[in-house]
Amino acid sequence: MSSSEQSPQTGPEYQVLARKYRPQSFDDLLGHEAMVRTLRNAFEADRIAHAFILTGVRGVGKTTPARIMARALNYETDEVERPTVDMPGEGRHCRAIAESRHPDVIEMDAASRTGVGDIRELIEGVR
Repeated sequence: MSSSEQSPQTGPEYQVLARKYRPQSFDDLLGHEAMVRTLRNAFEADRIAHAFILTGVRGVGKTTPARIMARALNYETDEVERPTVDMPGEGRHCRAIAESRHPDVIEMDAASRTGVGDIRELIEGVR
């Protein structure tokens, strides 16, 4: 292989399958029906909690629902200006959230961000 060629696994377009096929809406999310129903009821009643804790063993699905929830809480289009579970298309903030570059959405991995300094950084960022 020449230096100008890249293997399919290291090319710029390569993406891990789990991320490539990650659900993008609550409708695509399988196995979390109770959580989606609870969130739908809370959003419709305009009684959204100020915090959510997603727990479970590795691989059960915490990050994906959290990312979808971040989109739902920040969802905004020309017609929709409030949090909603139903997101028919891409909203103003959806791409930035999906690409982990939205200033109001911070993804913290509890497995690697466990130190006191990490918590101090989080608290400082919230201010």
